Amino acid sequence: MCRLHHVAIATTCFDEYKELFKKLGMVIKREVGQIPTRQIWFYEGIQLKEVSSLEHGTNVEHIALATKDIDETIKIALSNGCKLDPRGNNWFILSNGTEIELMKEDY
Repeated sequence: MCRLHHVAIATTCFDEYKELFKKLGMVIKREVGQIPTRQIWFYEGIQLKEVSSLEHGTNVEHIALATKDIDETIKIALSNGCKLDPRGNNWFILSNGTEIELMKEDY
C-alpha cells in the first residue's frame, strides 16, 4: 500500500552532504532557501534540510511514504498506536516520535 517517497535529513553539514550525494550520482530535483535554512531534494529520495545546530550533526527529520489512499493509511496508523501530527491530515507520529509524512502516490 505504501512505498518510500523520501527521507528528510536535517544537517549542519549541508554543503558537504550535497556534494557527496552529487558525487554518488544523485540528481538534484529542486533547491530552495538561503543560508541557514536551505533545502534540496534529489530524485533518488533524499531531502537535505539545513539547520544551524544538532547534537550529532545529522538527524532524520522525517520519513515520507507514498500511498494511493492517505485517509486509509492514517486510519491504519492510528489503529496501531500512532498519533496525528498537528501539521495536518497527511502526517502522523510513531510511538518513538519519528514523524511520517504521507504523499499521494503519483501513478
